[in-house]
Amino acid sequence: MLDTVLAANSDIRRVQSLAARALSRIGISANAATIAGTIMGVAAAIEFGRGSTTAGIAALAISAALDAIDGTIAREAGASSPLGGVLDLTSDRVVEILVIVGIAQRDSALFFPALLLVGSWYVNITIFLAVGAALDREGPKLIDYPPGILERSEALIFFVVLAIVEAAPLARPLGPYLCYAMTAMEIATGVQRLIFGVRMLRAQ
Repeated sequence: MLDTVLAANSDIRRVQSLAARALSRIGISANAATIAGTIMGVAAAIEFGRGSTTAGIAALAISAALDAIDGTIAREAGASSPLGGVLDLTSDRVVEILVIVGIAQRDSALFFPALLLVGSWYVNITIFLAVGAALDREGPKLIDYPPGILERSEALIFFVVLAIVEAAPLARPLGPYLCYAMTAMEIATGVQRLIFGVRMLRAQ
C-alpha cells in the first residue's frame, strides 16, 4: 500500500530520478544496483544475527534505497528487461527471508511465529506470481499487479520495528505478536490478490 502512495508522489519520483542518473553517470547499471542491494540485505541479516541492530537497520536502509531506484535506472536508460525483473523479484525474496532469519535466530520465542510468517509469504508470492503470469502483461514491470494491503515498504518497516523490539529486553515479548499480526495481514493481502485474479481471469 505504501509503495503505491510513495510512487504517486512527484517529489519522491524526482529524488529517485536524480539518484538513478547519478548512479548511471558513475557506471552503475540497474542490475548492478539490484545485486548491490542484495549484498547489503545479506549484510543486514548478518548484523541482525550478531545482535547489531543499528548496523542492521543501516544496511537494510541502503538495500531498500537501491531496490527503490534500480527500476528507475533501467527506465531512465531505456534498458528495462525481463531479466531485470527476475533479478529484482529474486533479490527481494532473498533479502526478506535472510533478514527474518537473522532477527529470529536469537530468540527461540520467535521460531514458530516467524515460521508462520514465512509460510504466509510463500502462499502470497505464489498467488502474486501465478495470477500475474496468467494476466496479460501491459506495463514495463515483469508482473503488473494492483496494490495490496502489504507491499515491500510495509515489510521493511516490520523488519525495523521487530529488530528494535527484539533489541529491548522489556519489549521482546511483543515480538511473536508482531509476527502474528504481520501474518494476518499477509493472509488478507493474499486473499485480496486472489479475488482480484479470479475476477480478472474470468473477464478475459
